[in-house]
Amino acid sequence: MDTVAGIARLYTDLVSLNEDVKVKEEALRLAQRLYEDNRNQVDQGTQAPIEVTRANAAVSVSRQALIVAQGLVRQQELILKTAITRGGLTNPDVLTAHIVPTDTLTVPDQESDPALPELLAEALQKRPDLAGASLQVENSEISLKGSLNAVKPQLDLVGTVQNSGMAGDLNPLASTLPGGLALGGYGTTLCQVFRRDYPTYEIGLQLNLPLRNRVAQADAVRDELQLKQTQVRRQQFEDQVRLEVADAEESLLQARASYEAAVEARRLQDQSVNVEQQTFDVGLSTNLLMIQYENYLAQARSTEVAAKGAYVKTKIALQRAIGTILDENHVVIDEAYRGNVARPADPLPKADR
Repeated sequence: MDTVAGIARLYTDLVSLNEDVKVKEEALRLAQRLYEDNRNQVDQGTQAPIEVTRANAAVSVSRQALIVAQGLVRQQELILKTAITRGGLTNPDVLTAHIVPTDTLTVPDQESDPALPELLAEALQKRPDLAGASLQVENSEISLKGSLNAVKPQLDLVGTVQNSGMAGDLNPLASTLPGGLALGGYGTTLCQVFRRDYPTYEIGLQLNLPLRNRVAQADAVRDELQLKQTQVRRQQFEDQVRLEVADAEESLLQARASYEAAVEARRLQDQSVNVEQQTFDVGLSTNLLMIQYENYLAQARSTEVAAKGAYVKTKIALQRAIGTILDENHVVIDEAYRGNVARPADPLPKADR
């Protein structure tokens, strides 16, 4: 679960960085368009040449921001390739390969998660560490029962049923032959055993009274303390699970609120740029104001992308806290329970593995 959650977070960061590259590309496109417009106006004599310099500086700043964003994507690719491949960057094919995300960061219109009490109940049922702690409590209870039995009196009912066979050659010194004794060999003896000619029955009671059994008493006290310790640890696990779920659920609500605020800020900045562009086209605005508004829009878009990535990562944290992250990512570990690993019919090449 921790491994899947970690990989999911790394992949989310990669997708978020790729979307931020698109934002930086759009900002560069707007800066280049402003530069072209200013150059045309300077050629027509409607603007001072300094405006072209300012627009060109804005293009350089946007291009630098794009280069930084692309570098962050490549760095995140290296981190992710190291995490998901067996040989890591030692394989030249893996080192030169690029990861192309096929998913996009999405935020649902409304939250579909149940209420907090239902999330807590689901987590207490599905968290494997809590189930392991419960199993330790059961084992401690069984050990304590065995130790307590050792300090109690023990009464056993003993019963014996025995069939005998008697046959063989006659002793020449014997003057008489006992009644019922048959002459013969091994076969005669077996026949007597199966016919139960000479049965023996025993029944009795055996009582053991432990008097000051110090060893058994010490074992019982030790197991009782062990049981209390496992019960405390299980309660600590349960409290930790409740805290993790509640914290993840609250973080998810905060991330969603931040994302909605970022979306609204980006929408307003987009409107501001459109209005300023219209006033700039008719000569009622300055080149400096256009650059400022375009920078504000680029920052708002980057903030929206970051808020969306933060929401997705808090969603991953909530799935891990509940214990459903393997199901959400379609990860099956049934082979581990059976003790074998299913081999694919057509294995992938070594580089792809």
